[in-house]
Amino acid sequence: MSNNQTLVKEQIGRSLGRLASGVYVITCQHENEPDGMLTTWIAQAAFEPPFITIAIKDGRPILDCVKEGTNLAVNVLSKNNTDIFKQFAKPHLSAADRFAGLELMPDLQFAPVFSKALSYLFGTVRKIVKAGDHNIVLAEVVGGAMLHETAEPMVHFRPSGFQY
Repeated sequence: MSNNQTLVKEQIGRSLGRLASGVYVITCQHENEPDGMLTTWIAQAAFEPPFITIAIKDGRPILDCVKEGTNLAVNVLSKNNTDIFKQFAKPHLSAADRFAGLELMPDLQFAPVFSKALSYLFGTVRKIVKAGDHNIVLAEVVGGAMLHETAEPMVHFRPSGFQY
C-alpha cells in the first residue's frame, strides 16, 4: 500500500470512528441459559413494521444463539449503566458470569432484560446477511418499553472505524 493509500485509509478510519453509536447489550436464550453481547452497531431499519439491524463480528459466540427465527432483546444502556457495560466488556467471561450480580426483569420469557436498562426492544430475527467480517442481523421489533424515562443514553465513539 502506498503512502497516499495509507493516509486515505487512516482518514477514512478516523472519520468512521466519529460516527456516534448508542451502547447496547443484546440478549437471547441459548439452551435455556441467558447469553448476551455488548454492541454499538444497531440501527433502526424500517418504520412499518419496525425493523432494526445489528452487526455481529464473525466468530462471536452469540452467533450460536442468534439465528433466523430467534427471539432477542436489545437492552439500551444509559450513562448510569456502567456496571452492565463493564460486565459485558469482558470477552473472557462466560455467558453465565456476564449476568452474575445483574438484576433481570422477572417473568420475561422472550429474552433477558436488565431492570436498570434505559429501555428495551424485543425482536425476532428475520434474516442474517454477510457483510465483510460481520453479519448483519435484520430483526423485526415486536415489543419494547421505556424503563427509565429521564436517564440519558450511553454514547460511544471509536478512535478508528477499523477497530472496536
